[in-house]
Amino acid sequence: MAQANQDGDRKNAGKGLALPGLVVGLLAGAVMYGIVEYWIDDADDKPLALVVLFFTVTAAASYLLLAETGRLIIAAGVALLIAAIFALPDFYLFNIAADETKNLTNFPVVFWFLSRSLVVYLCIALVKSVLEAGAPPPYREVFFHGLTIPLIAGGAKVFAGLALVLLFAWARLLKEMDVNFFNKLFQEPWFILPFLGAIGGLSIAMMRGQQAVLGALRFILLLFSRIVMPITALFTITLLIILVTKGTGVIFDRPYPSVWMIVLALTGMLIFNGVYQNGEGGPPPAWLRVSTTVTLAGFPVYSGLAFYAIMLRIGAYGLTPPRIAGVAITGLVAAYSLVCLAGLLTELNWRAKRWMPLVAPLNTAMAVLWVGVLTTLATPLANPWAISAHSQYKLIASERVAAEDFDFGYLHFELGRYGDAALEKMLGLRDHPEAAAISAGVARAQVAKTRWDYDYPELAGDAESKDLPTSAPNGPLGLELNPELAEPDVDDPETETTEPDAGNP
Repeated sequence: MAQANQDGDRKNAGKGLALPGLVVGLLAGAVMYGIVEYWIDDADDKPLALVVLFFTVTAAASYLLLAETGRLIIAAGVALLIAAIFALPDFYLFNIAADETKNLTNFPVVFWFLSRSLVVYLCIALVKSVLEAGAPPPYREVFFHGLTIPLIAGGAKVFAGLALVLLFAWARLLKEMDVNFFNKLFQEPWFILPFLGAIGGLSIAMMRGQQAVLGALRFILLLFSRIVMPITALFTITLLIILVTKGTGVIFDRPYPSVWMIVLALTGMLIFNGVYQNGEGGPPPAWLRVSTTVTLAGFPVYSGLAFYAIMLRIGAYGLTPPRIAGVAITGLVAAYSLVCLAGLLTELNWRAKRWMPLVAPLNTAMAVLWVGVLTTLATPLANPWAISAHSQYKLIASERVAAEDFDFGYLHFELGRYGDAALEKMLGLRDHPEAAAISAGVARAQVAKTRWDYDYPELAGDAESKDLPTSAPNGPLGLELNPELAEPDVDDPETETTEPDAGNP
C-alpha cells in the first residue's frame, strides 16, 4: 500500500511547482546579478562574495529538486541547510585561492570545484530519499532519485538553452527590422541573469512534471546497461588474459596507468548498477547474470592495479596535493570492490529469489562515503598542503631520495608556509649523511624569489636583464631549457606531467 501511494505521488511530482520554480529562479538570478555587479569586484570581499554566489545557486537548485506540493517550507529549510554545509569548504578554499602570497598550489581548490557538483548531487539524492521514505532510506529510493535527478537537470538545461536561443533569435529578427531595443536589452546583465534564473527554475519544475518522459529516459539508460554488459564482460576477460600472459607491464609502461584503471572501474560500476537497478527484482536471465558476474570479478583487479600504481608513485616521490586526491578517488574505487565481492558471494546461492541482496545497502553506504570523503578533503581536517609537506620531509629524512634529486623549491613555492616549516625542519637533520647538501638545497629554495630563480639560478639574472617572464616553465620563445624534464617517464607506473615531482625535479 505504501509503495502504491508513493508511485501515485510520483505521478503528481512537479505539479503546482511551476510558479515556485519561476519565482525562485528569478530571485536567484537577481541575487547573482547583484553579487557579480556590485560585490564580486571588491578585492577584499571577493572570497565571501563567491561563497554567497555558490550558496545561492546550491540553495536554489536543491530547493527546486527537493520541493513537492505541500512540502515547500520543509524543502526550503533543507535546501538552505545543504547550501550552508557546502559553504564551509567553499569559504575555506576560496580564501586560500584569493591570497597569492601564500605560495599554495591551487590544485585542491580546482579538485573541490570539479567534484562539488557530484557531492551536491549525491547529497540531494540521499536527502530526498530520506524525506520520502524515512531514515535509513531504502535503496529503491536512492536508486530512483540518483537516476532521475541527472535526467531532470539535463532536461532543464536543454529547455533553458532552447529558450535562450529563441530569445536571441527573436532579438536578431527585430534588429533586422531596425528595432534594436530588445537586442540591447538582452545584452544587459541585469536582464539576462534573472531571465536565465527564471527559465532555469521553470525548466526544472516542468521537467519534474514530465514523468512519462523521465520514465522513458530511465528505461533507455537501463536497457543500454543491459545491452553493453556482455561487451563489458568480454573486455574484462580479454584484459585479464593479457595481464596473465604479458604481465602488468602492458599497463604500467604507459602514462597514467592508475587513471585508466579508475576509468575502467567506474565505467563497470555504472553499468553494473544499471543492470542491478533498485535491488528488489529477481535474478536476470542467465546470459546477463553470467556477464555481470564476470564484470564484477574484474573490478577488484582494476581497482587493485590502480591503487598499486599510485602507491608506487607515492613511495618513490612522496605525497603532493594531486596525489592525495588520487589516493582518495582510488581508495573509494577500491572500497567498491567490497560491494562487488559481496555480490559475488551471494551468487553462490544461485537459486535465491533476490539477486545480490547485500549490494543494495552497501550501495547506499558507498554514496554516503563518497560525500564524506570528498567533502572532508576540502576542509582543514584533511589539509593537503600540510600532509604533503610532512610527507616530503619524511622522504628526505628517511634517505629514500638523495638531496641532489629532491625538489626543495616545490615545498617553498607550492606548499607555502607548510613547506617552509618542513624546510626549516630539514635544517635540523644534522646527523643525516647528506646534511650539507640538504642545507644547500634549503638555502637555494629560501633565497629564490620565484620558481624560475630556483629551477634555473644560472639564468635568473639574465632573465631579469631581458625582462623575461620569471614564472615561465620554459625558456625564451617557449624553447625548453631541459628537454628531459618534458619527457614522461614511461617506465614509471604513474607518470605525471602536470606538476613538478617533489623529490624528482
